[in-house]
Amino acid sequence: MNQIEDERIKFYLKHEARIREWAGLEPEVREFVNRFYRSIESDLNEAVRGGKIADDGVELFFVEEYKGWPGLGLRRRDWPKGDEAPDVRLEWNRRSARFSRDEKLICGVRTTEKRYKQHFTRELCPDYPHRGDYWAAYTHVEPPGGEFWEGENLKEYRGYLVGTILKAWKDLAPLVDKAVDYPRS
Repeated sequence: MNQIEDERIKFYLKHEARIREWAGLEPEVREFVNRFYRSIESDLNEAVRGGKIADDGVELFFVEEYKGWPGLGLRRRDWPKGDEAPDVRLEWNRRSARFSRDEKLICGVRTTEKRYKQHFTRELCPDYPHRGDYWAAYTHVEPPGGEFWEGENLKEYRGYLVGTILKAWKDLAPLVDKAVDYPRS
């Protein structure tokens, strides 16, 4: 073997230092994307206060990381609180946040309590087809295609995410109400 035939290997060898430098940016990219998702809290708060949710007694909360998954959620003030109590939320994996197609954003009802989970059948919430240990019902939220972060496009993505959470509230809060017996009779 006296010659490199593979153009990819030649390219790598020629640009190795620059490739390693760019690969080293991934932690900074993940931190930027995580800050972006956290910043949606102000837009969601504005939407809730501006009447995008007709219900009274709805509160917005930020979910501190649990196993690397922070999030934003909505719940009624009178719903049960605690780690096992249900709420409607958007979560992202802080360790893989990159605005890519393989990134995991999840939106739905999060609870680990079986007595609440039984109210979230696939028939009652078809737009939230997945179930899990921590979720009664959820869907994966796909980012737009292409370079959607260019220019002012993040504003559109921000609006899309807020709309996704508001839709989840509209679709799923009535089921949480039944699951927690709200309003109590």
